[in-house]
Amino acid sequence: MAIKKILIPNIGDFSDVEIIEVTINVGDTIEAEDTILSLETEKATTDIPSPYSGTITKVHIKEGDLVSKDSLVAEIEVAGEEAPKEEKKEEVKEAPKKEEAKEAPKKEEKKEQPKEDNVKKETKSEETKEELINEQSLGSKFHATPSLRQYARELSVPLSEIKGSGPHGRILHSDVQSFVKEAVENKGSGSMSLAPVELEDFSVYGEIERKGLSRIQKISGPHLQKSWQRIPHVTQDDKADITELEAFRKTIKEELKKTKSEVSISVLPFIIKAVVFALKKYPALNSSFDETTNELILKHYYHIGIAVDTPEGLVVPVVKNADKKTVLEIATELDALSQKARDRKLKTEDLSGASFSISSLGGIGGTFFTPIINPPQVGILGVSRMEKRPVWNGEAFIPRDILPFSLSYDHRVIDGASGVRFTTYLSSLLSDMKRTLL
Repeated sequence: MAIKKILIPNIGDFSDVEIIEVTINVGDTIEAEDTILSLETEKATTDIPSPYSGTITKVHIKEGDLVSKDSLVAEIEVAGEEAPKEEKKEEVKEAPKKEEAKEAPKKEEKKEQPKEDNVKKETKSEETKEELINEQSLGSKFHATPSLRQYARELSVPLSEIKGSGPHGRILHSDVQSFVKEAVENKGSGSMSLAPVELEDFSVYGEIERKGLSRIQKISGPHLQKSWQRIPHVTQDDKADITELEAFRKTIKEELKKTKSEVSISVLPFIIKAVVFALKKYPALNSSFDETTNELILKHYYHIGIAVDTPEGLVVPVVKNADKKTVLEIATELDALSQKARDRKLKTEDLSGASFSISSLGGIGGTFFTPIINPPQVGILGVSRMEKRPVWNGEAFIPRDILPFSLSYDHRVIDGASGVRFTTYLSSLLSDMKRTLL
């Protein structure tokens, strides 16, 4: 018998993640890969499995605690292993309580002792002397001269929110001016913090009911709001005649039934394949925008995020390396990811790394809509329901299967001409999938 420590595994680029459910108690006998707790990240609810089989001897966390990678979860007695004679102490982190984590621990600042050289040099300017006094002041959270502090007060600029570009992080006049300029520019785009809308008492008009948002809505809401405020969205609508593609899909579907395959092939795997070809032709849409350097980070991989509807809201699992997979392989993976999403079994790696996203509402309805970009991506495709529409062929109107779709893109890096070229090319691919073989 040996006692093993269960730690939080790598959960991606997240820290201080809230535990929403603990499924183990002292004395429980569990198997490896059994769920021991559930976390709520910015992207979805994630279940954490046990790496060992055995009996739980101690539980170190509870619902509401915040954890990060390597936080101590529990101790488990593992059968068939002898305890080492001298057990090395594992470096683990206790899960902070939710209330404690709200106040980030402040790093103790080193108190710089006045240097004799600074006192002796009488040739220093008055400005430099002020800087030295300020840097040596007890409890100072940032480096700024008294004159600069006065300047910031006049402009109502919080120096604590400015990262200084001067020596040793000293805040300069140019830093304050840049802060003000950015605030003025962002005000027009609505990206500055806004006070909540004051609501009136609706009960005076009739009966009302309050209903809380789902966990996913609470997480995704602020993310979507930030995206809408910071990114200048442009949406280009288009449509594709997929009559031949739909006929081919039905043929493949019947063939799969004969082989008793459980793969349910919809039009979405074909759309994913066509999107990859369009992204290769227009790589700017498969990128991220670095605002600090004004550069595009072009990605030479094609990980496509697919919005999946669940009882608690939309989650976006990712089909990795879609360019290297066949349509049937993509369909199989989509089925597996969709089921995991509905069962709340998605892991962090299932939700990370998307370079472009697709939101398909075709199974519900609608014609066109404006999907919101999921930063740091710069584009997202919204797919609506296919309809039978009469199309003039030069001699008569004939029924055709028409698929409407909408592309939202970041207008800072994608102009209107590039956006419509992408949708036009995508429409041609969907109308004639043989083009993807060229």
